Amino acid sequence: MTQRALTKRIIPVHVLMASYRISGSVKVSNTGLFGLLTDPTSSYMTIMDASLGRIHDPDFLVQKLADIRLVKDQIYIASLKRRQDIGPKGITRPGYEKVNYFNIAITDSIYEIEGTLEWPGRFYFKALMSGGTWEYLPIFEGTVRSIVYPELEIKTPALLVNRKHIATFTHSLRKNGDI
Repeated sequence: MTQRALTKRIIPVHVLMASYRISGSVKVSNTGLFGLLTDPTSSYMTIMDASLGRIHDPDFLVQKLADIRLVKDQIYIASLKRRQDIGPKGITRPGYEKVNYFNIAITDSIYEIEGTLEWPGRFYFKALMSGGTWEYLPIFEGTVRSIVYPELEIKTPALLVNRKHIATFTHSLRKNGDI
């Protein structure tokens, strides 16, 4: 008996690495970009119709490629134009408890990230940074800035941050009605 492949769809993505920024499209299943990045059977991903630029010169296009393959561990941040392209809520946040919203600020060696973290129950940093097998942390309504090149700024409804590259993490609980 043959198995049916999971439904595939193409979504736009913008990826930030240590020295380059890459925009294009990726083919994902029903688990969204989160499922693609956390898939343990593959350590790379392919971006189609890719535009490659350097971090230090965000307005200059280095190369336009039909496709480019990336090592997933080397991705710092992946941003999306639509929140639902990250993946289903059951995958992107653990647990079934009441969800709290936290204003967060994250830094790594290259980027500063601000946004909203949706986390069930009380905030527990150790579980956030080391719990589960997933390597990427979903952040919503985020802003990404380069530390060395401040002209690079990206505002996005959804992004995934690689937990391996996080250096500092601060948070505050957002109350209902806060912006």
